[in-house]
Amino acid sequence: MKILEVKRHLNKPDESYLCDLLMRDNAHFMVLKYVNERAGLVGGVSFEVGAITYAYYKTGQGFVLWKMLGPNENLKGYLFHICRDVKLEEDRVAYMDMLLDVWIDDEGSVNILDRDEVEDCVADGIIGNEEVAWISRQEKNIIQNWRQIIADFEALLIHRRN
Repeated sequence: MKILEVKRHLNKPDESYLCDLLMRDNAHFMVLKYVNERAGLVGGVSFEVGAITYAYYKTGQGFVLWKMLGPNENLKGYLFHICRDVKLEEDRVAYMDMLLDVWIDDEGSVNILDRDEVEDCVADGIIGNEEVAWISRQEKNIIQNWRQIIADFEALLIHRRN
């Protein structure tokens, strides 16, 4: 089954991607698979056409988690998109990207991405102190708990294969 992912942005046009549904628990979580149609760069890592992303969406969570693989399924890293308002529907998932991302590379190094976007949005009046504080809390949660969050996601993926 195909699911439309809608990534809403505060500071640029929304993006949408057609993904394959791997699993769902109705209103609680959804796991999707996306195969890159064009090359890209995340956290200084190149992604070729055919690279694979497994995306984990969970209601009430302050992030979306992507497991990112090369076309031959070698792990490149994990990307946490800090976000709000994750909505799971029958044929779509949507969320508001809150700018800051946490990249965990294949060796476990943690890198914070797009802090400049947060600062620009503050300067432009798009977000205020309350939103910045919320983003900071999500960042701290991810940095403190990323190993367990990823382990839980991997367990879901393994369970699906069995």
